[in-house]
Amino acid sequence: MDKIKILAVDDEESVINIIKNVCRNHDLTTETSSLKAVTLLKNRKFDIFIVDYQMPGMNGIELLKKIQETYNDGQFVCIFCTAYGTIHLFKEELVSGLFTYFVEKPFTVEALKEVVNKAIIELGKRINNAKHQDTAG
Repeated sequence: MDKIKILAVDDEESVINIIKNVCRNHDLTTETSSLKAVTLLKNRKFDIFIVDYQMPGMNGIELLKKIQETYNDGQFVCIFCTAYGTIHLFKEELVSGLFTYFVEKPFTVEALKEVVNKAIIELGKRINNAKHQDTAG
């Protein structure tokens, strides 16, 4: 399997540095602007997205919706991060499949590493399921 392509979008440099530490063995692209991240979606294929909620221009929920519109094959995993409340505030978005994992800020390297590892496992399942559907159909 090729290196996993991760796009991390957060406007805080300290958070980007933690993400860089956790994802150093993967093909990581970081962006501090959700609007610039939308442009990246059109030019590259990513496997995992780590998206902050509170950002200028376009919030994380709006960015997650753009990701879903762009990547309609379902072979990606989104990790949603926020310091603004708990998962209960975003229950509708979780249930609708807008993101798979949630990390509350501030988070530690270990906490993020655990979630990224879960996302990698989930990504593998989604890719395998798609392959099985292709051979069955």
